[in-house]
Amino acid sequence: MKSDGKIAQVRFEPRTHNLHNITFYIRNLRFKCKRCATFCCKLGGPSLSLKDVERLKKAGHCEHEFLDATQGGLKNTAFGSCIFLTFDKQKSAYRCIVYRHRPALCRLYPFHFEKTSPNSFVLKVMACSGISYRAGELVNEMFIIAHLYDALKELCLKPKFY
Repeated sequence: MKSDGKIAQVRFEPRTHNLHNITFYIRNLRFKCKRCATFCCKLGGPSLSLKDVERLKKAGHCEHEFLDATQGGLKNTAFGSCIFLTFDKQKSAYRCIVYRHRPALCRLYPFHFEKTSPNSFVLKVMACSGISYRAGELVNEMFIIAHLYDALKELCLKPKFY
């Protein structure tokens, strides 16, 4: 993998923000979440967008229970983990109790997008044991559309943070 973590260049059609072009720098990269929570959830909760807060409230969570208003992100446990992270002893794996409603930054992890122009982003990857995992899903155009595109639109094209 490139040392700078760059995976692909992603471009949008300016009026509709539909994907216009994806140029991959790395091919055959695979990813599968191993549910270790080592580099993500154990390091605390992310910053929250206004849409994230609304999504969590709609899922039945009270804002005062999860929002650290001074930081603009999720509250953390006394150990520094995200408050929504639990350990499933039966499966010996970590579990997010708000997975279906999790914040956009959580939906992107371990990937993130860096804006290079008004309609162009570089897809990068951070440290994660699920990267290059043989049983993982191929990181290609379909992966980006299925797993990353909605969070990208929410965070990068119309960002409104708490």
